[in-house]
Amino acid sequence: MKEIVLRSLSGLLYVFLIIGSALFSETLFYSVIAVFSGLALLEFLRLQELNSPIPYLFLLLLWMQCVFQFLPQSVLNVLLVLVVLINCYFGINLFQLPLKSFSRKFSFLAALFYIVGSSYSISALVQIDSSFGVWPVLFVYFAIWTNNSFAYLVGRLLGKKALFPSISPKKTWEGFWGGLVFTLLLSYLIYMRQSVYSIWFFIGVGFLISVFATLGDLVQSKFKRLKAVKDSGSLIPGHGGFFDRMDSILFSAPLVYALFLFIKYVS
Repeated sequence: MKEIVLRSLSGLLYVFLIIGSALFSETLFYSVIAVFSGLALLEFLRLQELNSPIPYLFLLLLWMQCVFQFLPQSVLNVLLVLVVLINCYFGINLFQLPLKSFSRKFSFLAALFYIVGSSYSISALVQIDSSFGVWPVLFVYFAIWTNNSFAYLVGRLLGKKALFPSISPKKTWEGFWGGLVFTLLLSYLIYMRQSVYSIWFFIGVGFLISVFATLGDLVQSKFKRLKAVKDSGSLIPGHGGFFDRMDSILFSAPLVYALFLFIKYVS
């Protein structure tokens, strides 16, 4: 019982810091995401047994970009492409059996783009449409929390067929479909509250978030399984570390950001 209470309180504090900072100040939100990402980066580098200041300096540079916006969009587009390619590689690599460790050079690239580059996409969602402000990024967070919560609940109640038994034995196909259905339902409810984007846009975003949030969770689980650890850290009681909490958003945010950019450029 004590563990459940502690897990609930730490989870609520995490959610409060994200939502509260986003609603209070964009700069505060960028700073909160940078701190969370820095802690996730620390855990990732420890997991991969890497010691380099370069990823932290890259994170600082991208935080400064969020605040002062001095880099041209063409450079940011190249960064986004690299992030998406690295993440897609990790997604495809899930199907490679037996599990093999990544080289130190590739782990370093993962720290730069999978962790730091993806975290920039989270903050960049705030700047994608001035008429919506912070709501695009909050939509992504709410969709991820909905997907993960209902995937867990449906999986616990109805789960029988394992999704990726070699990486995460407790995840089931039934849980995945449950998370997807409720994420699409949330997407429809959000669509009903606005008049700019079509229902198909929100359904598409909801589908992408559900799929890539699950992939992000599995990719992070693979990193931990390769190192034979249960959690990436212990900074969040009952939840593990910040890398554990950010696995889904790191995978989902770049794709959603890319989709928003595409719609913005073609419309």
